[in-house]
Amino acid sequence: MNTAVQRVKLAFNREFGPLAHKFEFLVLEPSDARTSNDPRVYRPGVYVWTDGSNVIKVGRHFTNARKRAFEHIQDNTGGKMSGLESMDGAQLILITADPRDAHWAAALEVYLEEILSPEIKSQRKG
Repeated sequence: MNTAVQRVKLAFNREFGPLAHKFEFLVLEPSDARTSNDPRVYRPGVYVWTDGSNVIKVGRHFTNARKRAFEHIQDNTGGKMSGLESMDGAQLILITADPRDAHWAAALEVYLEEILSPEIKSQRKG
């Protein structure tokens, strides 16, 4: 497991451990994430892009976390996201939930953004 994934898991468990049963924690290579038919990847939740050792971007979506995560690649968010998908060691972490629990995505995103201090910060809080 890479350093960034360990940091994300530790942060998640520290604050959201009692709620862990509400989430699915998926660590995927970008190509696997893009083509996955696993229904857990396109649920509400938080996404974390990592280059292997650094957290690049944290975000959330209330209906489809994978879709929003890949929009950052397409839009080249922060001027550095477009190459991430093909970078060796890059991973997409999806922490998704049942649609009934979508509200937890906002709290998790704010928390992870503060704790992980990603290279590309969100322009909003909450």
